[in-house]
Amino acid sequence: MLDRIGGGARSRKAAAVSLALTVGIALLFVLHVGFGKTSYAFGEVVSVLFHHGGDEGARHILWNLRFPRALIAIAAGAMLGVAGAVLQTVLRNPLAEPGLVGASSGAVLLAVMWLSFAAKPLVDVVPLPVVALAGGIGATAIVFALNSSQSGNGARLALIGAVASSMMQSAASLALLHRQEGLSSIFLWLFGSLNGRGWASWATLWPWALLGLTAAIAYARRAELLQLGDDTAVGLGLAVRRSRLALLLIASALTAASVSVVGAIGFVGLIGPHIASRLVGRRPLSFFPVSGFIAAFLLLGSDWIAQNVTLRLGFPGMEHYASSLPVGGVTTLLGAPFFLYLLRKSFTRGAGDRA
Repeated sequence: MLDRIGGGARSRKAAAVSLALTVGIALLFVLHVGFGKTSYAFGEVVSVLFHHGGDEGARHILWNLRFPRALIAIAAGAMLGVAGAVLQTVLRNPLAEPGLVGASSGAVLLAVMWLSFAAKPLVDVVPLPVVALAGGIGATAIVFALNSSQSGNGARLALIGAVASSMMQSAASLALLHRQEGLSSIFLWLFGSLNGRGWASWATLWPWALLGLTAAIAYARRAELLQLGDDTAVGLGLAVRRSRLALLLIASALTAASVSVVGAIGFVGLIGPHIASRLVGRRPLSFFPVSGFIAAFLLLGSDWIAQNVTLRLGFPGMEHYASSLPVGGVTTLLGAPFFLYLLRKSFTRGAGDRA
């Protein structure tokens, strides 16, 4: 009876937090669309977004540039946040994040190799997001295959993923050194950026977001059973190995699909789940969606900040190119200190346990 009452209270709290975050995302969406280097009144934003009226220039900036970019930021943030929550739950590692299973590095590596070495007719025909998505899923499959002998060992999987990611990042760097002229076309995407993302990018992203996020929520109850330990989960009738593999594939697909459109944006999938755990705990039924909401809010806000900072690049072919700061730069500035704080806290707790 007490468990049922406690569960109801947690569900109500999760619903209240989700509602507050939804309102916050909506307000931030209006700020993101309407206010920037060129600002528009709220009424003009509403007119353009819902009635397609207003000035032709304003309609182009708001409808064709800012509106899809904001939607992509929300979707990509939610995907990374839920992917991070799934990984932290399945691997039982609070420092796990979406790049840990190789999805981000694999997507980046294949994209770099494709742009550097593929024949130009193929590059023109095959969209880069499709190539990156294939790289992310392929790299994840390799990491899983290397860990197949001990599929229940989350620490071993995390270690293999970290080593594989490091190797793929090194290979991508070598490819860039070999063909520096390709740097101008992939630098911002490699770092993580929403610059230039429009309706075509949204059309690529939203089906993966809908499918992946729905699958993650559908598997949340199985993830909750996994938290009880393998023996207990088996006793309750759960196919442990199959469920763990399905959840890891969901997290990897969410990560790879996001990276294929917005690039390797770091730390969002780490910060979102940690804040969510403080607000609603780590029960997957509430932890997964709240992590997605928080990460969406973080990425949308980071992108609004990034849009208002101009960056001039001194790379070959880009000496006179001015662009907004890549959103990956903002998330790194926010996330790196946060990660160091979590790492220090983890070491402190470990030392206390040994004492």
